[in-house]
Amino acid sequence: MRIGMLSSNYVPHPGGLEVMVQNLVRGLARRHEVVLVTSGWNGTQGTSIEDGFTVHRIGAVHFTEEFGIPYPVPFGPGVKSAWNALQAVDVIHVHGSLYAQSALGALLSRWLKKPLIVTEHVGFVEYRRRIVNGIQRIAWSSIGNRVVRAADVVTTYNTRVQGWLASRFPDARIRYVGNGVDVGSFRPRMPEARRALRRDLGLPAERILVLYAGRATEKKNLEAVLAIPREHFHLVVCGWKRDLRAPNLTDLGVLPHSRMSDLFGAVDMMVHASVGEGLPLAVQEGISSGLPLVLLWDDGYSGWISPGAVEQCATLDDVSKAVLELATSAERRAALSTNARAWAESHWSWDATVQAYECLYRESVQRRGGDV
Repeated sequence: MRIGMLSSNYVPHPGGLEVMVQNLVRGLARRHEVVLVTSGWNGTQGTSIEDGFTVHRIGAVHFTEEFGIPYPVPFGPGVKSAWNALQAVDVIHVHGSLYAQSALGALLSRWLKKPLIVTEHVGFVEYRRRIVNGIQRIAWSSIGNRVVRAADVVTTYNTRVQGWLASRFPDARIRYVGNGVDVGSFRPRMPEARRALRRDLGLPAERILVLYAGRATEKKNLEAVLAIPREHFHLVVCGWKRDLRAPNLTDLGVLPHSRMSDLFGAVDMMVHASVGEGLPLAVQEGISSGLPLVLLWDDGYSGWISPGAVEQCATLDDVSKAVLELATSAERRAALSTNARAWAESHWSWDATVQAYECLYRESVQRRGGDV
C-alpha cells in the first residue's frame, strides 16, 4: 500500500507521540510505501529519506510550547511539496483530531476520495486553567468534530478515550489499537551493566534512583513529584530543558530517545503522575525495562496494563506514599520488576500493532470499493 501519515510533531521534537509515530511508520515501511508529513523543529525542515520512508517537515511556528502545549502552526515552505507527495496514497492516517496537519489530511481524504484513519491520543484533557479548556472546546467544535466525522475509522489506545469518543460520536467506527514496545531494547540490566550506565550518565552510584520522564506541561504534575521528600532516594528528571537544581536531584534535560533504554536500565524505579494521557510510551518502556513503576492510575489504562505490573495510585498523595514505600523496600521492588517484565514480554509487540493498522487500512480501502 501507499500510506500517507500526518503528525503534528515528529522526532527530533521530544515526546511520546513522536516516538510512537516513528515506531509505527518504521514498521509499516518494511512492506509499504510511506510518506510522513509533519512540522519542522529547531531548524530541521525540508524533505528527507529516513528509515526507508519519506519525511516532509513543513516550516511551523511553535509559540504554544512555552505554555506546555505543543500545537505547531504550519507557516513556511514545504506545504506544496507535501501536498503533492500525498496525492498518490491509498490511505491517509492522521494523529490527533485537533491539529492543522489532521485538518489537512481530512481535506485531502475528501478531495482524493481516499480512506481516512484518525488516531485520537488523549480526547479532551481537563486543565486547571479555564482559558485552556475553553480553547480546547473551540478547537473540538471547529476542527476536531469535522476530522472525526470525516474518518472511516478512529483508533485509540485508552479505553477512557474510547468511551468518550463513542459518546460524542455515536456513529463513528472506533477501534482500540494498543501500542507496542521494543522489548529487546527496553530490558532489565545486570548490576555490572547498571553501574556502567550510571557512570556514563553521571548519576550517583549507590543511591536508589527514581526516574521522572516527561515534557513541560501542567498535566504531567512534576511539581507534585518534586515535593516528595528525597531523603531515601535520588530523583532523576528528564524530558525537557528545565535546568532544575536541588539536593538529591539530577536534571538530565532532553535525552535522545536512543539513550532512553540506557536510562531505564540505570535507575531503580520510576514515577509517572500525569493526568489526561492516552497511555504514555515512557510508561510502557519503563515496564518493559522491568522498572517498578508508581503510576497515577487512569481507568483507561486497564485495557493495556495489568494491575499487577505497576503500583496503582488513585491520588497524588498516594503517589507520594508509594514512592517512599518502594524506595525503602528492595523486596517489593523486585516483585514488581518481575511482574512488569513478564507482562511486557507476553503482551506488547510493535509487529502486532503494525499488523492491526494494516488490517484497518485494507478494510477501509475495501469498504470504499478499492483494491490493495
